[in-house]
Amino acid sequence: MSDLAVEQREETVLPTRLEHLVGDVDDFFGNHWGNQPTVFRASADLSGLISEQEIWDEVDCGLLIRPYFTAFNEGVRSALTDMTKKRSIVGHEVPGYINKEQILKDFAAGGTFKFNQPEHWHPRIRALVESLEPEFRAELEAYVFLSPPGKTAIQAHMDGSHVLVLQVAGVKDWHVGLLDETSISGSDRYHQPDIPKDRRIDVTLTPGDVLYMPHGAPHYATARVGNSIHIAITIEEPTTGDLADVYLAQFMSEPLFDNLMIDHHRLSPNAKVDLLRELLGAHLSTADPIRTLESTIKMRKAHQR
Repeated sequence: MSDLAVEQREETVLPTRLEHLVGDVDDFFGNHWGNQPTVFRASADLSGLISEQEIWDEVDCGLLIRPYFTAFNEGVRSALTDMTKKRSIVGHEVPGYINKEQILKDFAAGGTFKFNQPEHWHPRIRALVESLEPEFRAELEAYVFLSPPGKTAIQAHMDGSHVLVLQVAGVKDWHVGLLDETSISGSDRYHQPDIPKDRRIDVTLTPGDVLYMPHGAPHYATARVGNSIHIAITIEEPTTGDLADVYLAQFMSEPLFDNLMIDHHRLSPNAKVDLLRELLGAHLSTADPIRTLESTIKMRKAHQR
């Protein structure tokens, strides 16, 4: 095979590892993770993950059902009664199916169409998400955004997760806030009319670019040239509250706790507090942190479904 043929084949390789998106993985985690927004250049072909034709084929098929899709324009979501309709399934009228005509109308008016968690049914996006999961102790989800040029899909906001933005098609301008001592860990609307220019980076993503946004960075974006497709992969780590819930659930499943519940009436209130503190302390000192993290991630996934 000629060198040219080898190069062309390599250019069509889909991303299957984190290094395909961010390059040096050790450098990514050591210098960028949780630090500041950064743009990388993918070494694999992002355009092969999903195409605009595929998106419209799924819309045209008519089998998409909420919550796997939504549409919005400048931050305002289309009414559920408009973008969904009932479908006859074995003699029953089932609500929530996509209303193709309304979606096309909203898109023509400048709205953005969004797939929610396509990894549940789209094979290439599922393969990518599954390949990335071992790199993180977190819950990963994917979202696909198709936006026409000229409008800001969502005003400045924050996500409750780290985000990798994979630019698949078109050109999109991003404005991403820098982290500082006032940055918070929660997911919330950004309560300012804009992100101050001296507290943000402004970047233009073209196909093949990857933008990393750390947890708590406010952001907004506007498609500029052509219809823009980007895939957002959210990486949501367990909160301290999540971990506390799992530690407590593990403790309460132990025989020692069961015995304490059986015999508690024999103890004074003060003795109950002392014994509970002793047993809980012993549990926390011996609990496996890796097992607890894995259990917490599984719990979060179960609650999302």
